[in-house]
Amino acid sequence: MIKLFDNSKEMMEDVMFIDSKSFKDIDCGIEVLCDRIKNNPQYELFVKYENDLPVAYLGILYVANLHYDGAWIDLIGVIEEARNKGIGSELVEFAEKRVKEKGKNIITGLIKKENISSISMIKHSNFKYDKTGFLLFIKEL
Repeated sequence: MIKLFDNSKEMMEDVMFIDSKSFKDIDCGIEVLCDRIKNNPQYELFVKYENDLPVAYLGILYVANLHYDGAWIDLIGVIEEARNKGIGSELVEFAEKRVKEKGKNIITGLIKKENISSISMIKHSNFKYDKTGFLLFIKEL
């Protein structure tokens, strides 16, 4: 079952649990995260449950500007014990359907180059590699 984040601390605890078993890169607390999601109408967060246990999450960021009108798969996190069972692919398919329901016709994924399994998964989902040479730059303020 895939559920839309309901802005509850309990559901954010599930997201934090998934992060602790996958990326381990959430750098703030539950209340801050709940506020971030609640205050960003362009972002949707979903949690995948199996047998009432949280096993994965999916973030979708909707973006519209002068040259793009679509959505980004922000993150797919799957707990280590549930990997290689098709959950990531299921979440990509779910994201595609959700984005279409929102009237968008393009979806983008950003993956770290060393994340071979995610690159393989996204390629198998018929995403095409962007050969334009964009580089990602980040500056902390």
